[in-house]
Amino acid sequence: MIREIYNYIFVELSAPLSREWPLISSPFPLMLIIFGYLYFVLYAGPRYMEDRPPYKLKTFISLYDLIQILANLWMVQEHISFGWFSKYGIICSGQPPDFPNTLKMFSSIWWLFLLKIFDLIETCLFVLRKKQNQVSNLHVYHHVSNIFFAWLYLKYILDERATLFSLLNCAVHVIMYMYYFVSAMGPKYQQIISPFKPFITRIQMVQFLALIICVLQILNPACPVQMKFHSVVAVMFVGNLLIFLYLFNNFYKKSYTNVSKEKN
Repeated sequence: MIREIYNYIFVELSAPLSREWPLISSPFPLMLIIFGYLYFVLYAGPRYMEDRPPYKLKTFISLYDLIQILANLWMVQEHISFGWFSKYGIICSGQPPDFPNTLKMFSSIWWLFLLKIFDLIETCLFVLRKKQNQVSNLHVYHHVSNIFFAWLYLKYILDERATLFSLLNCAVHVIMYMYYFVSAMGPKYQQIISPFKPFITRIQMVQFLALIICVLQILNPACPVQMKFHSVVAVMFVGNLLIFLYLFNNFYKKSYTNVSKEKN
């Protein structure tokens, strides 16, 4: 009985193309990664650092930020070269699933999934630098849900229009990690670029609104969709985006709006 349910959910309902892909074929690697991440950043890491001085890691952080900039920039370039804004877009149209560039884009999303796993290092750095206040519910939820929904896309969806998520996300991350890279250079540079910090949160919220509008197209009967149970997936994605929007809006109010009022 359990095996039949497992096969139905994780084999029969999955996209045939990615059914045997590494880290995608089974949910267990995903569960292990998420559990290991949560265990370290919420329990093992803080406990390990309790009686130790914070690590500086300045060079490592700069290298990490630089890798993030280049990797996300490469992903944006890949999306555009594979046909975004030229061969297909967010409206209900697109190439057949076997279109060569579409298949290449699906493969690049697997690499993006690895990049989302690489993102988890950011939280680990907060822990090792004893900046546990930055390991907020928003921060942890953001990273965990990004990995989960990237896996969900590769496992079940594989619709080229949905790669708008990854395109916008990578574009925002290029801007975000450029800010982090410059900020890591020291207080002098932090002061110069500090006015741009609220802008990063704003473009993230605009991103979420754009993606909600995009996902709602799936519920349109006139919009051809390849995957099964697409309505359930659409509700899950929209629900996650609304949570993001709520959490980021709260963060924006506490960090910038309320602070600005107190200064005045």
